[in-house]
Amino acid sequence: MIEEVSPARLESPDFQTPDLIEPVVAFRSWRVVDGALRSVYLPLFWSEREVKATCMYEESPDAGAPRSAAPGHSAPDRGCTCGIYAYYEPDMNFPTVDYRGVIGIVSLWGTIELHEDGMRGEHARVDALALYSRWTTRQLDAVRGVAAELGVDLVDVDDIEASARRYGRHITRELVPGAGER
Repeated sequence: MIEEVSPARLESPDFQTPDLIEPVVAFRSWRVVDGALRSVYLPLFWSEREVKATCMYEESPDAGAPRSAAPGHSAPDRGCTCGIYAYYEPDMNFPTVDYRGVIGIVSLWGTIELHEDGMRGEHARVDALALYSRWTTRQLDAVRGVAAELGVDLVDVDDIEASARRYGRHITRELVPGAGER
């Protein structure tokens, strides 16, 4: 049976979903390995600026986690852990403690799953990588090389949040599941 929704209910703020015309801006961490960006948790290199998510459940660190998604599903799916992970805020410590670590700005679009600490997207584009002033020349050159190869901007790590506004719109806290419970 199909439920008919009254026009008054459609106008209710409780029923409406925001129309996000702009890409959603978020942050990611990677490692620079052999001159390329590598996912922190999966053996996956970002050799292109734009990527499309596929389910890599079998290769994931949480492959034992229960899932209800059907085999061959699109990523991300609520019943799985797949999708391109990104976070509402950058992990400012990551490039300071991992000698290969770099953080950056990404834009997500398509299907996006919001979670308390971050999101999983269907499509992602690397927009900028952040340079940390205390890195060695070798580390700086490695990140500059990756940025040049991908054709992305470089920003100072201390300016990453302000710089992100140039690439799209942040998810506001009221849209984040569980944000009101903190």
